[in-house]
Amino acid sequence: MKQETFRRELSDLTPDMPEVFRQRVEAFLQEKVDQEVNMKESTKRALYMGGRFSSRALIFALVAMLMLGSVAFAATRWGIFDTLSWLGTQPPTADSVMQGKLHTETVNGVEITIEEAGYDGRTLFLQYSYRFPGMTKQLGEVMGEKGIRMLTEEDLALFDQHNVGWWIDAFWVNGQCMDMAGGSGSDDRPGENPGEMIRTEYWRLDNMDVKLTGEVEIALPIGDRQPLSEYSLLDHPEKYDADKNLIKPDQGLVTFTFDAKDTLSRVVRTNPNIATVTPDVTVRVSEAAYTPLMTYINLTMEPNPDSIAAYKDEHGEGWLDEEGNLLWAYTGMDVYGAWISSLQLVDGEGKVIFLDNGGCNSSGETWAEFIYPYMDPANLPEQLWLAPVNGGVADMTCAIRVK
Repeated sequence: MKQETFRRELSDLTPDMPEVFRQRVEAFLQEKVDQEVNMKESTKRALYMGGRFSSRALIFALVAMLMLGSVAFAATRWGIFDTLSWLGTQPPTADSVMQGKLHTETVNGVEITIEEAGYDGRTLFLQYSYRFPGMTKQLGEVMGEKGIRMLTEEDLALFDQHNVGWWIDAFWVNGQCMDMAGGSGSDDRPGENPGEMIRTEYWRLDNMDVKLTGEVEIALPIGDRQPLSEYSLLDHPEKYDADKNLIKPDQGLVTFTFDAKDTLSRVVRTNPNIATVTPDVTVRVSEAAYTPLMTYINLTMEPNPDSIAAYKDEHGEGWLDEEGNLLWAYTGMDVYGAWISSLQLVDGEGKVIFLDNGGCNSSGETWAEFIYPYMDPANLPEQLWLAPVNGGVADMTCAIRVK
């Protein structure tokens, strides 16, 4: 067969890849190319064309490595991305920081499994399941117009019946007590198996100035429920350390080991600190952090005192009770808080980056945090801004420079 004919028929047989698959394959192959120090430069050039792998080169390289048995390329489908929709599409880097099926034990007849754990350098993600015995049906009921299956009061009562589940607002990392960190949260929903319940949690360890590296022991108070009266600081001070942190209990915990690896070193941080001055507030991006799972953007804000004074002249000193007593005075958040919350991440042309995910996570008078799904720090748009968007059009005249 002539070479031209072969190429034409090969082209017909190898359609273009879906973009998500392309991204995962490119990330994987780039890592392999970087690792193969003995690989000839000519081979690298044949694979990599103009800053991007060609579709057919990707296919050939992937098939070749699979045939050689050197890899098993199949990204795991991690449940946290199905549950926490604000995380967006599962990124190609997820497998490098996520781990599954870390531990299983039975407590009071209930099988408890640590299904998934992941750490991106700031947030610890956990997903674990309860399998209640003697049940033949899936828990929950289909509710609402969207037909979402949700847990019922009867389902939640199973925790009391078996005396298992979260019993105190703390957990332990390497024996150190962790309180409820700001910005953390959880989600409970029925599992796919009979009698199964799935709990997904995310812990903002960075808000407690806690950093994980290497193998760590995590102990969750999700096993046999203990009476809270036995852990009262007032009645049992011996169970607390000098800083009034609860010493790791001997009972009621489910403990497992998680490898946080060197993820902290993979977080890419930038500090633009470019001021955007508006009549009400001066805003800067103090830090933008790109992790293997998420994007975090922190703002610092300097209120305009004259603007706050004018607001009080028009609306009064602040919030009052029924008797007219001042509960708290108006601050900059009353003046520009809604504007800050409305900002969206856009590129240099004003195009919104994430239409359905992310945005202002929390804010105060002098700070705000925005969180978004994963962005590859090596392939960011030339410019990034936070800007108010109205009718799909970004107002770049008061946008805040991110990159």
